[in-house]
Amino acid sequence: MEKKHIITISGKPGSGKSSTANQVAELLGYTRHSSGDMVRTILQREGKTLREYNLAATDDHSLDAKIDEYLRNLRNKKNIVVDSRLGFYWIPESFKVYLDLDIQVATVRIYKDAVSNNMRLKSGETVSSLELVAVQVRERVEQERRRFKELYNVDPYNQAHFDLVIDTSRHSPQTVALTIFDVYRRWLKTEKWKQEFSSIPLGFSFKNQY
Repeated sequence: MEKKHIITISGKPGSGKSSTANQVAELLGYTRHSSGDMVRTILQREGKTLREYNLAATDDHSLDAKIDEYLRNLRNKKNIVVDSRLGFYWIPESFKVYLDLDIQVATVRIYKDAVSNNMRLKSGETVSSLELVAVQVRERVEQERRRFKELYNVDPYNQAHFDLVIDTSRHSPQTVALTIFDVYRRWLKTEKWKQEFSSIPLGFSFKNQY
């Protein structure tokens, strides 16, 4: 059975899902889709912050329903990279990637991104200190874990769901993308797949290998 040419990228906050999805899509000539961008666009239109949404989403699942429909509709597409927390769940036949990293590294990355990323600023994702970011990251992870467990009986942070797990703490954005590119090409040709894990750059050369 031919495998779907779809890559879903999930992972912890600050792990580099968006930038990785962009680079992988560019390497493969695929189209990139992002549920996070969709959420921020909706929140900007409604005048809400991401933190306000996460707090309200415990009881109000209307935005979750919109994202779910968006992701389900991607199952019939091909040659796409999907940056989404639950992409692996709604598109189970995809090549499922999880980006992991230490919470302290995540805190620094999110703080730097929050003061420079225009789209995040527009959605109200402003921060005043590293300590506040650390609290918000832990709060977000636990809220999402509880919410998705209640809605779908799935833990989006359980690494067992994924074909490839990458600890991005010691990777650069480029080596993360190249690792996904290389492993994905092997996954497409492999009938039975065993989960792989990468914690340091593997030194693949896109130019020389392919």
